[in-house]
Amino acid sequence: MAVLVVILTVLYRPTTSTETAPKPDQCLTCHQDLDDMDTNHPMKTFGCASCHLGNPNTADKENAHAGMVRNPSDLHWAAQTCGKAKCHPNLVQSVHTSIMTTNSGLVASTLLQWQESALWDDSLKQIDGGFPDTSLATSHLRKLCAGCHVNKREHDFPGEFGQRGGGCNDCHLIPAKKDGGHPRFTVNIGISTCEKCHNRSNRTALNYQGKFESEGYGTPFEGGNTSSDTLSGGRFFYHIPSDVHFTAGMVCIDCHSTEDVMGDGRLHAHLETQVHIRCSDCHEARFAKPDSASRVFKVVRVNEHLPMPADSLFLITQTGTFLPNVVKEKGAVRLIRKMDGKILTIPQTQNKAECNLPGHERLACQTCHTAYTPQCYGCHDTYDPNRTQMDKVSHQETAGHWSEGRSYLRFENPPLLVDQFNRVMPAAPGCQVFLTDLRDSSQTYWPTMAAFDPHITRTKVPDCVSCHSNPKRLGLGAGNPEWNNEVLKADPVYDAATSGLGKNSLEQFVNGTGKELQRMSRRKERPFNQKELEGIVGLSLCLTCHDSYRDPIYRDFSHSLTRYKNDASLPCRKIP
Repeated sequence: MAVLVVILTVLYRPTTSTETAPKPDQCLTCHQDLDDMDTNHPMKTFGCASCHLGNPNTADKENAHAGMVRNPSDLHWAAQTCGKAKCHPNLVQSVHTSIMTTNSGLVASTLLQWQESALWDDSLKQIDGGFPDTSLATSHLRKLCAGCHVNKREHDFPGEFGQRGGGCNDCHLIPAKKDGGHPRFTVNIGISTCEKCHNRSNRTALNYQGKFESEGYGTPFEGGNTSSDTLSGGRFFYHIPSDVHFTAGMVCIDCHSTEDVMGDGRLHAHLETQVHIRCSDCHEARFAKPDSASRVFKVVRVNEHLPMPADSLFLITQTGTFLPNVVKEKGAVRLIRKMDGKILTIPQTQNKAECNLPGHERLACQTCHTAYTPQCYGCHDTYDPNRTQMDKVSHQETAGHWSEGRSYLRFENPPLLVDQFNRVMPAAPGCQVFLTDLRDSSQTYWPTMAAFDPHITRTKVPDCVSCHSNPKRLGLGAGNPEWNNEVLKADPVYDAATSGLGKNSLEQFVNGTGKELQRMSRRKERPFNQKELEGIVGLSLCLTCHDSYRDPIYRDFSHSLTRYKNDASLPCRKIP
């Protein structure tokens, strides 16, 4: 493989194009000691004003600085800087419409869940000024949720919220050192950058690294003080097994392409429709040659760890996008880590019996390969009209204050449901809001379940019985499975009604007849129906003896069932 890297390096070395770069400006008369922000933006070629605007044709400080912007990548004016013609116009436009900018999925889901909208999918409702503060849901969004999107101004709030935003800088900027100098720009984006935002809600950046957010007690204590394993907002975490990709040294950008993160130029109602990568894209790899205008060539050019020749075949995803860091060499599929160039071999699953078991066609890889998922049952929101709080859209302190609490936090094998793409996927509360409105002391409960990928992949999968005989995995709630008048149910662990938490367990979102007991987060998402539930649990009887996916009865299970019904000599027919 070392020979391959040497050959590729000789064939193709990243170069800096200055064909369309502007002429040096007079800013450098004063700013002589600034270092280049990266090799693709040399100061002597681009100068200062091509990014920071202002007047580059004068040496007078006041005139030179007129109209200058401190952060060129701020999306409020990025079209004049990073996004101008012959620079990155398409990328800046994609970021403008990306889900990380619009947060339209969060807005649409909240308005729907709080029964203030009938629209499941609304890509036009956006987090930054897309709705007035006229209701409980919009107040909640503006005061608690609007502090997390890339087009907010950087450093506009203290603490955690102020670290987010700033346009392209939100991900690509390395701050200047304390002794001065120009901040640096990078395409090698580490997990800590992603964790800056993705450490709440489904907590994917934490999960991936094996960080389990704890209940908040700060245990185990260290020398009489609380644990040093802390998160933003005064939270704590425990160390648990991490995702196998993290263990292999992979960071988020090794899987997620520019289209996943920066958008593909289209408005999306929800995050999962913008994300192009699937597990099978790498583990059942296909290769093709991109069009010359593909973004993949830009990624290769600016990353020194991807020495790919211009005529390379690249991995192509099911949606037609390309990964710049996956190659095929001597029949093996290799991934080049973007941060350091280390080469990993990607195992292929096309011919693995366990990945092609009849009856499991709809199972997403995450169904079996997700070790556990954060399950926060019960989000307690309280609205107090007599206090004020910062509105993160208007940047004004306005009437109405929100506080959030939680309980019953679990990190266990997830329940399963059928997602909007007809795949069986892990599920989690998303969210189960218990709302207390202090205007009239009213209480409302909006239980919702959501399918998602928690990013806690393992190679070892659970045995078959852990799904086929586990009511919680099927959405029936924790307990023991039982048949009552030929209807499947779970004997619950606790009495939800007596606890004041509704008629059913917070973990239960379907009953044995397939009736939904909680709202789903997407229009086409659903729990298992009655036929599916009975089929899944009914097969558990066979697992007593036939406990391997390699057992011949599973090659054609319909035929095996017919044989069972008609052949009285079978040993299982003789079990009393």
